[in-house]
Amino acid sequence: MNRGNKFFAKRTVCAQGHTHASGREAKRCAELHLLLRAGEIEDLEMQPQFWFVIDGKPMKHDNGRRVGYKADFRYTDRQTAALVVEDSKGPFRDDAWTLRKAIFRALFPELLLREV
Repeated sequence: MNRGNKFFAKRTVCAQGHTHASGREAKRCAELHLLLRAGEIEDLEMQPQFWFVIDGKPMKHDNGRRVGYKADFRYTDRQTAALVVEDSKGPFRDDAWTLRKAIFRALFPELLLREV
């Protein structure tokens, strides 16, 4: 039996033809592409992967898989020169996200993490 997404998100294709995990994420992709064309942001990347490494050792689950975080978007804000990582979040936040966000901010302090 297919239960679907636990937060009821539905896979959605944006105007650029990318498949996203939710309508919110697809809408944000369209907005970011407008900002890119307007020259307000640059170096837009979708689904960037960040692996968690502490003291030179990758964090791993008990099953041996590396621990990391795949964001929705990464780009440079031309006005502030900030490297921005974005995650499209609906009204639900689970404990796994709260922990992942804290680890990400500790390991990547040079990146600005935004929830939109």
